[in-house]
This record gives sequence, structure tokens and C-alpha cells, in this order.
Amino acid sequence: MEKPIVIAVMAVPCLLLTNCFYLNLKNNDRPGTLMQLLLLVRYKFMLLILKNLIKTFLFINLFFFLALDSSGQIAQKQVLSIGDTVPESLWNLSHNVYKEGKIVNHSIKPYRGKLLILDFWSTWCGPCIRSLPELDSIGKMFGDKVQVVLVTKNTNEILSKFLKNNDYAKGVKLPFILNDSILNSHFPHRSISHQIFIDSKGIVRAITGINGAKIKNIQQIVNGNPIDFPLKNDFAPRSNPNEE
Repeated sequence: MEKPIVIAVMAVPCLLLTNCFYLNLKNNDRPGTLMQLLLLVRYKFMLLILKNLIKTFLFINLFFFLALDSSGQIAQKQVLSIGDTVPESLWNLSHNVYKEGKIVNHSIKPYRGKLLILDFWSTWCGPCIRSLPELDSIGKMFGDKVQVVLVTKNTNEILSKFLKNNDYAKGVKLPFILNDSILNSHFPHRSISHQIFIDSKGIVRAITGINGAKIKNIQQIVNGNPIDFPLKNDFAPRSNPNEE
């Protein structure tokens, strides 16, 4: 796309210079052959400018059309709901993971094949903080069948300071995904805690609030039983417009 623009820009001063020569020859009554040659050159330059401007216009329109089309497709694929299968690309994406004082880059793929609970939280969320010990104990209780991963938009500096000073967070061995935007875009929400349950087959089985990750509820999913606990949908229309 840059080449037609460069050609068009370079041709403009050449056209102006040629036009100046043409006017000078015309005023001085120079031989007609030279004037005809300059007219031909000017015509060629004008044709070149017009052709490259058309190319540039078409390229720009095609670029924006493809960009809008592809972004629309991506947006549709990003949001995952109950019943959706987690795409392979999401399993393989690398994240900044904080665990037991160290930061490593790895994907959520090692947790595939077990019940994966993604808990979206933040250091300013009181109920989220108070639930940390319980979430940690769930991970220990179910062993290899369940993996809880804590997902936050907080930076390493904020999280490290929080884990050092907060009594609820001390001793928690769960992995923390830091600076997250990817998982948040796949599982959008308006409130936290926001918990996503992905079963051993990679299917989103439940989306809940803070009370979702309870032993009874987790056991239902692990055993493949129907879910009978409350689910969460932050974007569902309210039955009562005045409801908070």
C-alpha cells in the first residue's frame, strides 16, 4: 500500500516542474515539437498520479473492510459461555504466573484433563480475599481432579505486597495469573468474584459468583452430575428495572 502513495507524492512535484517548463516555452514561442513533448510528459505524470491515487484508495478501503470483518469475528469467538468448548488456542496461550514467590510464563494447558476453576478476583475485593483460604483447601482436598487458578489484573508488585501483608493470603499455594486481559476478554463480567468451571473435557460447565466453588458443587461437576446450584450471568436483562 505504501508504494502507490510514494509514487503519487513524487509525481506531483515533477508534474509542477514540467508545467513550469511548458509555460516558459509557451511564453517564449519555442518550437512546437518540444512543447508537444512536454505536454506528453505532463499527461503521463497526471495519468500516473491518478492511477496510483486510485490504487491507494482501493487498498485503504480493502484494508479497513478486512480489519473490521476480522475484528468482528475475533470478538464473537472471544466470549465463552456455558456449554462452549475452550479453544485450543486459549489452552496454549502463555501467561505471567505467580506461584510460591516465583513468576514463570506458562499456559493453562497443564491443567487440562481435570476440573479447572478460574477465579477472577482483585486485591481490593473483600469477599474475594476472604475466600482465598477456602479455595486453597479445595485444591488440596481434590488433588489431581481439581485445579484452582486465581486470575487478576493486578501487577506483580501489587500482588507481592498483598500476599506479604494480608493474613488471608498467607500460605496460599495456588497459582496466580497476573496482568490478565486475555482470560478476562474470553470470560467478561461486571462483578467479582467471577468463577468459571471448565470440566475435564474442556467444556465450560458453570459460571458462578463467589459461592460457586463449594465442595458439594465441585463434586457434582467432577462426578458428571447435572448442576443444580445458582449460576451467574452479569449481562442478563433484569426482570425488575429497579433491581440493584
